Amino acid sequence: MQFSGRRLSILFSLLLAASVSTIAKADEPSPKYAEVLSALHAGKNVKVILDLNRCTTVDGGKPGPAVQGGLVIRAFSETAQNGISFGGAHQTVDNSGHPVTEYHRHILSREGKLTMRVSKLAAGAAEAVKEGEFVCELPDGAKFVW
Repeated sequence: MQFSGRRLSILFSLLLAASVSTIAKADEPSPKYAEVLSALHAGKNVKVILDLNRCTTVDGGKPGPAVQGGLVIRAFSETAQNGISFGGAHQTVDNSGHPVTEYHRHILSREGKLTMRVSKLAAGAAEAVKEGEFVCELPDGAKFVW
């Protein structure tokens, strides 16, 4: 099949439009990411519920511990590179009865995966110690509710 100059130009334009559309879609956030961001921007009371046993460790891809929990997102930031970031801290005592502060940092990527990093700061210590880092698929390991 031969194409004339005009037909070739139209065919090229259609191929270019299709490839630009594909590139734009690859850059778009996942639907769940967009829903969570929209709820946060609307001022809704957004909570994340976690089942770490359904998540995997970042360093080895092993299942996380048999721990379930959740938190209310009180403050967040969002950037095109990092996604939606939020966190929390609470004071508690460790297994030996010493006071510690636990820090949780969460990042929801534009692809719709939640990464959670847990660190612990013992009373009087100068630096926090990383306790674990997990990647959770939505909605199995992490789900957002509002």
